[in-house]
Amino acid sequence: MAAFLKSSNFKLLTRNSVIRYSYRTAYYVLLPEIPHDTPETNPVLRTEELLDYTSISAENCLNAVAKLSLEQESGIWKLENQLTEPGSCVTFESIMDPLERLSAPLDAAWGVARTMYVTDSERMPSEIYKQIHKRARKSRSLKFQSKPIYEACKGLMNENKKLDQTQKRLLNKYILEGRLNGSELNESGLKHYIEASRKLEEHKSKFQQKVEKATSRFSHVLTDPNAVRDFPSELLRATALDSSAPSRGPWKITLQPHIYSTFMEYCSDPLLRWNVWQANRARGSSSGDRSLTTSLDLEEIRFQRRDQVKLLGYPSFAAMSMETKMAGSVGNVNKMIELLLEKAFPAQEKELAALENFARERGFEGSLNMWDVPYWRRKQVSSLCQHEEGDIREYFPLPRVFTGLLALIEEIFNIHFELINQHKNGTTAWHEDVSLYAVRHSDGKLIGHFYFDPFSRIGRKLLSREAASWMISTRSRSDMMNHTPVASVVMNFTPNLHGIPSLLSFQQVQTLLAKMGHALQHLLTESPYSEVAGLTNLEWDAVQISAQFFQFWSSDWTTMSKISGHFESGQPLARETLNQLNQAAVHMSGHDLCQQLYLSALDMELYSTKDFWLDVVKRLWPKFQRFPLEKTDAHPCNFTDIVSQDMAAAYYSHTWSKMVAADIYSAFQEVGMEDRTALRAVGERFRKVVLANGGSVAPSETFRQFRGRDPSPDALLNHAKLN
Repeated sequence: MAAFLKSSNFKLLTRNSVIRYSYRTAYYVLLPEIPHDTPETNPVLRTEELLDYTSISAENCLNAVAKLSLEQESGIWKLENQLTEPGSCVTFESIMDPLERLSAPLDAAWGVARTMYVTDSERMPSEIYKQIHKRARKSRSLKFQSKPIYEACKGLMNENKKLDQTQKRLLNKYILEGRLNGSELNESGLKHYIEASRKLEEHKSKFQQKVEKATSRFSHVLTDPNAVRDFPSELLRATALDSSAPSRGPWKITLQPHIYSTFMEYCSDPLLRWNVWQANRARGSSSGDRSLTTSLDLEEIRFQRRDQVKLLGYPSFAAMSMETKMAGSVGNVNKMIELLLEKAFPAQEKELAALENFARERGFEGSLNMWDVPYWRRKQVSSLCQHEEGDIREYFPLPRVFTGLLALIEEIFNIHFELINQHKNGTTAWHEDVSLYAVRHSDGKLIGHFYFDPFSRIGRKLLSREAASWMISTRSRSDMMNHTPVASVVMNFTPNLHGIPSLLSFQQVQTLLAKMGHALQHLLTESPYSEVAGLTNLEWDAVQISAQFFQFWSSDWTTMSKISGHFESGQPLARETLNQLNQAAVHMSGHDLCQQLYLSALDMELYSTKDFWLDVVKRLWPKFQRFPLEKTDAHPCNFTDIVSQDMAAAYYSHTWSKMVAADIYSAFQEVGMEDRTALRAVGERFRKVVLANGGSVAPSETFRQFRGRDPSPDALLNHAKLN
């Protein structure tokens, strides 16, 4: 997921992030006319093929998704009739085979549209993709709202003892989705549930719109060149009113995340920092425009979620949320928070005291405040790491990094990458800079394909900032439909210039590692059913484990020596330099972890209790924070992740996935990072046990198979230098 991706864009890239509800009694169905497109006239309908993207239009995608959606809806109604016929013989195949034949092509066509939306906004305008997205999600939700399908799956699980692990996992998915969609409710209960869902969506939309308006309303124009003297060129370009002369000014500071965070790191004036910080924290509060106050919306959203889960029989929304999480229970989440906080809080105390001393030695007066931390922290990191970012970039030319990364993956997982000649094979990507790779087993058998789209294209990609990156599940594995998995790794690196290759920062190298790790979770699945293949059906707090796991490899000297090399001399990055970069990466890790743990605890508490949000904040704040709570600080009123987006009672997932990933990475460290034979053995076991199973086996079970125990926080604490 791209850093700082706007919520509207995030939702458009998510297949199943919001449960849709409908109430159906006896009815007549009047279907709209099915588009006349065929696989011969519309390439998007050729879902088993690799496509020539240059021949695909937005209209092709729109018509393909419309046709496949209607066919799926019609097919589900036919299946429902078959399942409810007296004396019908219900088997696993009689339910799941028709659903696979209906779902996999629609998801594949949707994946093509999603890929075009991210990579080429001129050929896939936002307004057209929104239609596609809405249509596909509506159609996709029907099978999980079907009472006949729900009852048939329940019956099979209760009666059939010969089901294998994948079949049980797939049936359990439909049973859980059906129950969460109200399939166990009576008629009045279902009506109540649907009405609560409607109100919830209404208030979520209001909350999101108010926060976005409050964000866009604030701006502070700087005219003094001294105020921006430390700004990096990217921030100057982003804030200059005249983008053709970014160093001349004036400069407009806004609360857009990519501007806000960089400004707080580079603004030397504490009063300016305070002004922007307090404006950011006060969004949605009663201290500003009353029409943009979100407190009541927040409380209404919490109420509607409580109302929903009460109907379903859960004590709280947080408890219900654990049905789709690896953690399994609110108690396990709270235990993780408690164990990590025990080490992180004392470390935070020392880190902030050291930072305050550092600032005072350089002329800072008074006590350090929250809005001072980012600026002085950057200064302190610079004093620890003696190398400029530009110097570091010279050791990470993209061709060397990417070639080395593929070689590492081949070595560790015993697979092979093959660069495809696109023109020869008629599989042209959406841009000439995009490369296509086949992924094969060591014996040459095809696993899948992935596209690599490395460079920024201003005005064409969904976001053109360096921080923006995506891994798109373009097509999922489906043995029945002859679908091998296809992934698209999309970055925003600076293009080659004047014969000099694209040079990456250390952070960009880490991001590339993460995206490739995410792609491998999608590609290396061995599940035959698309609904449980790869990332599909993975518990929410496990989705990022593979990405986080790969990111840890950036701390290993043996690995980095293979993927680094000065763009002129070829000399790898010095071990001492990597040590400094690793030090910088865990700088103030106690403070960072405390912030994440606070937000995780806040999220869980808001969805476990009925207490007013401010009372919850006041109760939790001193347990995690050293600084006093400012009177104007209303951060829950703009915490869109957990209120109007999809991380309600799930924010802890960021820390949980990192904890599990660190534990997995420690299995490699235990055999010795320089013992490549031992590493290959661990890597192949990780591939077969974790990556191959994907969403077809619960991640808690695959972790136990891989490590022989439940996850421990020790590896994460060790990595963060907190143990």
